[in-house]
Amino acid sequence: MEKRQNQGTECHEVCEIEGVHCADCAERIERVLSTLEGVTRSEVNFAAKTLTIDYDKEKVSIDEIKETAKKIGYNLGLHEKPHLETKKYVLNILRIGLIGFLMFVSWANLLPSYMGYDVSLVAVAVGAYPILKDAFFSLRARKIEVSVFITIALVATVILGEFLSAAAITFFVLTAWFVEEFTVDKSRRAIQEIVEIAPKNALVLRDGKESLLPIEEIKTGDIVIVKSGEKIPVDGKIISGQALINQAAITGEVLSVEKGLGDTVFAGTISEVGVIQIRVEKTGGDTTIGRIIRMVEEAQEGKAAIQKVADRFTAYFTPLVLAVSLLTYLLTNSIITAVTVLVVACPCAVALATPLAVVATIGKSSKRGALIKGGNYLEALGRVNIIAMDKTGTLTMNKPQVMDVKGFDGHSEEEIIRLAAIAEKRSEHPLAIAVMKRAEKQGITVPAPEELEIIRGKGIIVKSDGRKIILGNMELMRNNNVKIASRVKRYIWEREEEGKTALLISHDGHVCGVITVADAPRYKSKETIAELKKLGVKTIMLTGDNPRTARAIANQLGIDEVIAGMLPEEKANKIKELEDSGKRVAMVGDGINDAPALAQATVGIAMGAAGTAAAMEAANIVLMADDLAKIPEIIQAGKKTLRTIKQNITIGILFNIIGVGLAAFGFLTPFLAAVAHFLPDLAVSLNSSKLII
Repeated sequence: MEKRQNQGTECHEVCEIEGVHCADCAERIERVLSTLEGVTRSEVNFAAKTLTIDYDKEKVSIDEIKETAKKIGYNLGLHEKPHLETKKYVLNILRIGLIGFLMFVSWANLLPSYMGYDVSLVAVAVGAYPILKDAFFSLRARKIEVSVFITIALVATVILGEFLSAAAITFFVLTAWFVEEFTVDKSRRAIQEIVEIAPKNALVLRDGKESLLPIEEIKTGDIVIVKSGEKIPVDGKIISGQALINQAAITGEVLSVEKGLGDTVFAGTISEVGVIQIRVEKTGGDTTIGRIIRMVEEAQEGKAAIQKVADRFTAYFTPLVLAVSLLTYLLTNSIITAVTVLVVACPCAVALATPLAVVATIGKSSKRGALIKGGNYLEALGRVNIIAMDKTGTLTMNKPQVMDVKGFDGHSEEEIIRLAAIAEKRSEHPLAIAVMKRAEKQGITVPAPEELEIIRGKGIIVKSDGRKIILGNMELMRNNNVKIASRVKRYIWEREEEGKTALLISHDGHVCGVITVADAPRYKSKETIAELKKLGVKTIMLTGDNPRTARAIANQLGIDEVIAGMLPEEKANKIKELEDSGKRVAMVGDGINDAPALAQATVGIAMGAAGTAAAMEAANIVLMADDLAKIPEIIQAGKKTLRTIKQNITIGILFNIIGVGLAAFGFLTPFLAAVAHFLPDLAVSLNSSKLII
């Protein structure tokens, strides 16, 4: 994997790295590459095994950057194939197993003593190469890292005749490195699976002939054939046939959906039953799955804010350990005790704490239809204590239906529908669609209006046959000096108490009728609100609807607070007000109409964004399906991840402080120190594994 974005001479690269196995590796690469002239940013995510680098191509080339990285032991821009990765693991396991076996032979005195010593030394010789190599590149980069400490400890224990201890140091250090790398690779696996979802070829129908072509050769407007059991290779519309489509790769939904003529399908989904022909609309990186892959890859670049705690610890820890080791030697005059301090030190566990948890959760969530665009947003999710939600399209289905039609002063229901339909003729608003469907159902002919004025958030004014027709809420009527009789107001209030939205129709200066429209709550919306409350999150409805209708829906669903009659900008202002008071707010909306509020919120969550590029770009977290139940799920994932990160950092810091202290006071032998070096890595890896499962 390698991505490049150029703006003039400024370049942005994201490269995979071969050879990274610990935090020291990441810090070494960042520090050395940042010294190159023209490099403005060098950031390694060793849990993702990627380097993000910004540079001026007129001052330094990508080849020079790669060559510099190679000099300190790393290859950039490589992606290991699965069989090579498996081979690497097998070789490491065999090496560690052989060292362990030789240690046991020596410890159990299965051979004569002089041979036992030789066996321990053989164990050191078998395992020392990776450690010595890493120490060499560390010194070449002019930095003293843990591998240098381990090398000093190995040499000292061998010189002092502590052969079994030297073998133990080798065994446990290599085991720790293996556990780190294995856990990191396991957490990345979900992300790698997403990258591999999209098919590489497609069966194309051109000039009456079927041809299997690479995706790169497919063009917009081509016709692609997909048979039962095959993956759909493009985004497009079905022009022939019907099929049962498994969309789990995009939306995370378990149940398959039936699709036929005119329906949109996405690349990476599977036609389980049925043969369909698709007219291509998007291919490659422009498809929904292509954008998902890009977003998941970019999500690995950023660091969570809590990572700074680990970075500060590891920055000061290594020189501090060296100082403690020297001081221990000066006070005790014991080389073994001083060496033991060097052996026990393991800052990698602390550095691994955050990125490992973040990558694991981002990968797992993306497979379930929730795209989290970075560790900072995941961490913010874990701190959220208020969720603000739009009503229409978020809490409700956004498929309103006309419920009641009431005419006043001798106006018939048919006339009221006709006047409303004239006003809504050119509108695509969901309420307009509901009115037009009712007019169509009743067979009413609807002429186009002569003039049209849309009053945002209030309604619409049109002219037809010389008459002025106003359709909207009470405020619009008052603003246009339209009188509303008390019996009309009473009728409206009664309907709004039932959770219906009232559309007033007027002509000739008075209200002649009212149409009420209702939108059904989403499936399991009440249960979702209850789940959020269990997580300690307050729920607020922000809506442009009138207060009585909004409160009726809120009471039905169990929402804590309602703020109604709001324009999009007012929703954003309300969220800012909450944040200024110290609250951490997540906003849930459709990603388009709610863009200002999504941008203002601590975390913006766009729901139902499958196939919608604008919605996918607008929010910090994207829910591909219109599934309200995903919200408590991702909130819980954020809280669980943040809790795991805090636990990991605490484990790593305490292990190191206690271990160095015990070693300095002579309570640990080099053998026990080697065991202690391995334990924090194991503890952090096991603790993080619960996020992967």
